[in-house]
Amino acid sequence: MQEFCTRTSNEPFDLILADYRLQGFTALDAWEHVAKLATPVPFVLLSGAIGEAAAVDAMRLGFSDYLLKDDISRLPHVVTRAIEVHQARQDRERAVAELAASQQRLAELTEHLQTSIEQERASIAREIHDDIGGALTAVRIDIAWIGRHAQEAAMQEHVASASDMLQHAIGASQRIMMNLRPPILEQGLVAAVQWLATGFERRNGIRTQVATSSEVIDVPADVRLVAYRTTQEALTNVAKYAQADKVNIELSDHEGVLTVEIADDGKGFEMAGLADKPKAFGLKGLHERARTVGGWLDVGSQPGKGTCLTLSVPLAAASQPSITGDVW
Repeated sequence: MQEFCTRTSNEPFDLILADYRLQGFTALDAWEHVAKLATPVPFVLLSGAIGEAAAVDAMRLGFSDYLLKDDISRLPHVVTRAIEVHQARQDRERAVAELAASQQRLAELTEHLQTSIEQERASIAREIHDDIGGALTAVRIDIAWIGRHAQEAAMQEHVASASDMLQHAIGASQRIMMNLRPPILEQGLVAAVQWLATGFERRNGIRTQVATSSEVIDVPADVRLVAYRTTQEALTNVAKYAQADKVNIELSDHEGVLTVEIADDGKGFEMAGLADKPKAFGLKGLHERARTVGGWLDVGSQPGKGTCLTLSVPLAAASQPSITGDVW
């Protein structure tokens, strides 16, 4: 037995063929050792002493095959088949491992991209505030000076028109900055979602209600950002596709899980084949964004019965942030 263990541990074998009863040990003893090897080896049991029931039990333990000595002519076929099955199993396990590694790399890439996107948004927002915002403010001061000193009616009319256009540009730049880098998030998730809902209702005329489990829901900054972006994207989809009259948003942190649910009473859609639809990329992005903080996304919809999107994030897992770097 010792020599068998030593050789099978140190030398490569394509297959092990063993009688049930060996000198000083049995095939079951040999199998216990082989099953622990880092690289498994197909093991075929050859016996004329045990019954078929015992042979079937051996197969359940993990033996590749068994062959009765009375049927020894089938040995080449049994050996070939055992090697082929073993190779197929190894190929399948390798493919599964490669798929898991690929999915992990995709998740890491998504996390990196989300972080980079938020950092770039913050950078652009700062440039708009510091450069464009500063320039627009300076122009407004100059136009106001011209207006105070202009005597001609035509000049006053042009000043008023320019002031209106300038005010429009300043408002647009502020809205862009709010979308790129929403400072409202610094006031907490509840305040940020309520601000989103108010703006959405004002722009689209769709009644929007927000219900929360408490006035303040304290979550890590990265989770707060994911919840905000998820709500923002969901509301954007409602405005584009849902043809809804009402949207309900619910926030809760019951039992250590942050839940954000956005439900509309719009036209809905068929869930079958959703993953293959070109327009599903937005939802795929939300799924990946949720995974960056250890959460998940559920989507439910039926034609004529609206759509419900739910983000769930266990806060215990989220206390170790996945998104690294300063996104603000």
